[in-house]
Amino acid sequence: MIAAADLSALRRQLFCLDGATSFAILDGASIPNLPAALLAHGSEHACLLRGALDPDMAQVAPYLVVLGRSGSVTDWLLQSGWGKNWGILGISPHDLHALHRHFRRCVEIEHAGKPYYFRYYDPAVLRNYLPTCTCAELRSFFGPVQWFLLEDEEPENALLFNLREGALQQRAVRWQDNAPALWADMAQPHGPEPSAALAERLTLRTEQLEQLGRSIYVERMRGYLYATFPETAKQSRKALGKLIEDLTERAAGYKLVLETHVAPFIAAALILGLNFDEDYPVAQEVLLDYEMDCERKAQWLWDFVEVTAARREEKR
Repeated sequence: MIAAADLSALRRQLFCLDGATSFAILDGASIPNLPAALLAHGSEHACLLRGALDPDMAQVAPYLVVLGRSGSVTDWLLQSGWGKNWGILGISPHDLHALHRHFRRCVEIEHAGKPYYFRYYDPAVLRNYLPTCTCAELRSFFGPVQWFLLEDEEPENALLFNLREGALQQRAVRWQDNAPALWADMAQPHGPEPSAALAERLTLRTEQLEQLGRSIYVERMRGYLYATFPETAKQSRKALGKLIEDLTERAAGYKLVLETHVAPFIAAALILGLNFDEDYPVAQEVLLDYEMDCERKAQWLWDFVEVTAARREEKR
């Protein structure tokens, strides 16, 4: 749960523009029984999926929600949902109807001539998607939105995105550092023109999808390393990300490409040494056995790390 002081700072940012609409896009797949919760709070909201939905789909659909300074839905969302990837927040000079028309178009994207659902309302997706966009793509995606505000990988940080002269502006904010000058600067209207048009359906380029996939993968793996190897938090995010990418590329050379197969390879490198696959002949022999099932190979790595690390401890 977010601390009281941080909650106050978050609310202050979210309602920093008089007359603007503060909103959230919430992910029903991440929030149990979201439709009932929205009704209970009496919030103004709209589903972003088109047409009549069956009950199961309605439960996991994304919903656009208007937030009020004193509304119970705002307290519930900020107090209970921040840091849990419930969704994204934003500020716009437009009302629910205009925002709904805009964001409903963003849910379905087109790639290689085929439609796909785009979960941009997942903070991990949006914070990695926006930096891949061209100026034209940014104008289309922002449309009537002035600011996007979402949690970073570390929930005590927030990321704020807006457009300034067509270019993406990104700022990381630690709630403990909410100096008045920062909030005053954030309140300036640097967003796109409210009339910015969006094509009938977003199109994601192949290289954009590949970069988005890589970024989200590195982010997930970094979170895994923070939890499993706390000492990795001492490295810079950039350095740790580069290490993950390098080790992932090396693992791919042994045909280990699924995350569940790459994870033990990275763990072995951190525990036994970055060049463990060369320093331990038996490890290299197993890794180069391309007739061996990758699932078995991954399990062998976990067992090898456990046994080898235990033997090292005994020798100390």
